[in-house]
Amino acid sequence: MKKELNDMNAIACLLVILIHVLSIGISSVTPSSWQGAVIYFPWRLAAFVVPMFLYTGAVKMALHFMDRELTLGGYLRYMLQRIQKIYLPYVLWVVIYYACFLRIGYVRGEGREFFSYLLLGNLSSPFYYIVIVMQFYLLMPFWLWMVKHIPAYLALGVSLLTFFFMQQFSYILSLGGIDFPYSDRIFLTYLLFWVAGLYVGKHYKLVAASLSGGLGQVVCGGVVLVCAGLAYLQYSGHSLGLNLNDVKLVADLLSIALVHAACLRLAHAPGTLRRGLERLYQSSFFVYLSHCLFLTLGTSFLQRRGVGGLSVLLAARLLLCYTLPFLAYFLYDSACTRFQLRWRLLG
Repeated sequence: MKKELNDMNAIACLLVILIHVLSIGISSVTPSSWQGAVIYFPWRLAAFVVPMFLYTGAVKMALHFMDRELTLGGYLRYMLQRIQKIYLPYVLWVVIYYACFLRIGYVRGEGREFFSYLLLGNLSSPFYYIVIVMQFYLLMPFWLWMVKHIPAYLALGVSLLTFFFMQQFSYILSLGGIDFPYSDRIFLTYLLFWVAGLYVGKHYKLVAASLSGGLGQVVCGGVVLVCAGLAYLQYSGHSLGLNLNDVKLVADLLSIALVHAACLRLAHAPGTLRRGLERLYQSSFFVYLSHCLFLTLGTSFLQRRGVGGLSVLLAARLLLCYTLPFLAYFLYDSACTRFQLRWRLLG
């Protein structure tokens, strides 16, 4: 598999940690203050990570299966692998989180509550991605058929219209008296990123060559910064009459392109950096699933002991999340290697 795609996932893992570390400041500071700007800009600029995870997953699917004839047995084997490598580690981490949260009074300890969290992926912030990506995996035969038979412009156009429809989906249901706040758990909300990834995978050499242009990267970076600036102005109380979901869509797509371009260069990095990126990728899924447990428990511990200053909390959260999950992974990996465990239950 392409090194740059693994590097993109590794970088996304680091960014998702940053998002969750900074989230405590988003609701705590005055939006129009300089502290609000310092916290908001990196938080907003990093907010494309789930779309990028989906994009890279789709690129990998297209690269791996485009030239193969998919059989029922092949599909079932693929789904079994996805369940084993993605969904079962998620289930185990939900159990671990739930047990820990029960100890500190964050959950009630009811079976119905637990299975609701498991189904919706809303026990902790990282989990909803698993719920979404499993829906895409289930539809694998359709995606491969689509990318082989449907022109890219048509598939992307329909995906864009679907994006706009899903922005109004909960509102449309509310007109019929149906309260459904979970449209962000439906794969159609993220369809554009997945479909874009499929067609990038189909035409990978062409896309990779086009991403190497320096001027295009500068333009993309400038547009992303403008989008972040517009989002900040609206966040800080300026009524711009903009739909932030539309602004975010543009920023997300261009941010993914920028990271992809950067990772194409990193694929040829010297030995030490290359090995570091590979090690980071190997740990990324474990760290992705586990980091919010360290974050939540660590923050709760500090607050119970009277640590309430935002700057101290942010520094402590940064230290916790960029050290303990990785240390836990390396200990876990060493244990798995020592006992020759082929199936890594926790990711």
